[in-house]
Amino acid sequence: MTNAADSIAENIVEGCGAATNKEFARFLDMSIKSANETEYHLLSSHEHALVSPDDWQKYTAETIEVRKMTYMYRKRVLEDDDAISSKAQS
Repeated sequence: MTNAADSIAENIVEGCGAATNKEFARFLDMSIKSANETEYHLLSSHEHALVSPDDWQKYTAETIEVRKMTYMYRKRVLEDDDAISSKAQS
């Protein structure tokens, strides 16, 4: 679970060095997938009674919020890339 959660931020940081917005968006997509994996590990831990119900709800809600923010950021990065491409073609 820790590796999946760490991977969310690691992919964003690695993507900051991308040469293009499209490439950066790919790293953000990987970050979203890591958030999905983290949410799965939280659910599995909850089902095996390894984490309290309160902690499971709290950390799942936080993971979902991070995923939503990352998704919106990715969407914006791709929109900015489209806008730049449109201006270059004009």
